[in-house]
Formats: sequence, structure tokens, C-alpha cells
Amino acid sequence: MSSQQEDILGQLSKVARLVQRDVDAPLAQYSLHTGQWALLKAVSLLEPVSQVTLSKYLVIEKPAVTKTVARLEELGFIFRQNAGRHRLVELTSQARDLFQTIDASVQQAHRIFLDELSPEDQSSLERLMTQLLLTHRPVEQEESS
Repeated sequence: MSSQQEDILGQLSKVARLVQRDVDAPLAQYSLHTGQWALLKAVSLLEPVSQVTLSKYLVIEKPAVTKTVARLEELGFIFRQNAGRHRLVELTSQARDLFQTIDASVQQAHRIFLDELSPEDQSSLERLMTQLLLTHRPVEQEESS
């Protein structure tokens, strides 16, 4: 790996931590953090959804999904139900009631974070991040495997 590549990936890691810090601030009033919010957002898009699918979608390990789902269940944001071999996850009515408000505060944090970049730079960044994800995201397998 070249020095430039190390610098790029180091900077990417730092930017991710800064984004997390800025998004965690508005989430704190709901007793949430960015990892939990990412899972809630995924559930809202995919529900009802299995924990295996969440793991693949979010590119996080299955035990981390299980732990996060359990915590969100304790907080009253999601519920699980058995569906054959899988446990399906859905938002609770409490989560549905708060979702738009929480999402708006997260989107505001995103806007503030990216405000210094031109729309063209934001598009370029999105394209590059999408390319990296497409290249490096694990091959998705069927849930039955």
C-alpha cells in the first residue's frame, strides 16, 4: 500500500468518526447512537426483515446485529417475531411515531457536515463511496445458506 493510499484510508476513517460524532449528538435525546439509527433506518426500508438480511445490508457481523436488535427492542423501537427459521424485525408504533422527527434531525446533521462541499463535490464523493462499496461489500448469499 502506498503512502497516499494509507493517507486516503486514514482520512476516510477520521471523516467517518466525525460524521458519527455529529450524528450521535441529535440521537442522544432518543437514547440512540449512529449504529442503532442505521439499523432502525434499514428496518424502516426493508421491513419485515430478517436479522441475516440486516447483517448483509449494513455490512456488519451477525452478533452485532443481534446485540443491536436486542437493545432497540429494550428501548421499544423494534419488535421481533418468529417466521420459520428466521426472526423478522419490524418497527414498533413508538418508532413509527418518532421516525420522521429523528430522521429530520439526522438529515440536518448530514447537511451541516457536507455544507462546505459543492453539489458537484458531493456527487463525486457519493460516486466514489458507492464504487468502493460495490467493490468491497461481501458477496451476498441467499438467506437459506
